Amino acid sequence: MADTLLEVRDLRTYIYTRRGVVKAVDGASFSVRRGETLGIVGESGSGKSMTCLSILRLVPEPGGRIVGGQILFDGENLLDKSPEEMRRLRGSRIAMILQDPMASLNPAMTVGEQIAET
Repeated sequence: MADTLLEVRDLRTYIYTRRGVVKAVDGASFSVRRGETLGIVGESGSGKSMTCLSILRLVPEPGGRIVGGQILFDGENLLDKSPEEMRRLRGSRIAMILQDPMASLNPAMTVGEQIAET
């Protein structure tokens, strides 16, 4: 779909530890069209941050791996991008606001103003 900016299909990100495998993200799927806003909410430990870190290809190493799915950004699969290509995209075309909004957002400005400022 031409107006889809981000599409996540059956994303699976696992953390491999000495004690076993943690399925941090296990089958997440969603899409965001141009001009839309998506909020990801859930209990602590439900995979919100790992989903976003996976999209940005910043899964903690060693141990963290995206083991399945697709992350399509503007029609291109981010999982096929080199580390250098991802570095160029991060911050310029794609970013995330961390869970602690007081550390990321200015309460004296609207969210829209802050996003436009970036």
